[in-house]
Amino acid sequence: MQDNNFNEEYTPTIITLVDEENNEHSFEIIDSFENNEETYVAVVPYFEDPAKAFEEDPTIIFFRVGPEDEEGLETFDVVDDDEEYYEISGIFTKRYEEMMESEE
Repeated sequence: MQDNNFNEEYTPTIITLVDEENNEHSFEIIDSFENNEETYVAVVPYFEDPAKAFEEDPTIIFFRVGPEDEEGLETFDVVDDDEEYYEISGIFTKRYEEMMESEE
């Protein structure tokens, strides 16, 4: 029988990004990895109320971590090139599958 310790506290890594129209969007980073000398993060929308997450379609977004801005904050660029997206999503899928296998 697998021992699940539900007493461990989980603290998500949350980032808040501002779009072109100055709207804030919060995301939870679920993975971070490097590929071809670039750093990528896989994120899902973050909701203060976990029940709201079940109301939304599950969406994983991939960002390429860019250079720091003038305030010293990391920047994030959406991976929107199809070839880059498929490569990055494939890496994420493989990492996720390996993690799930190791937890069994």
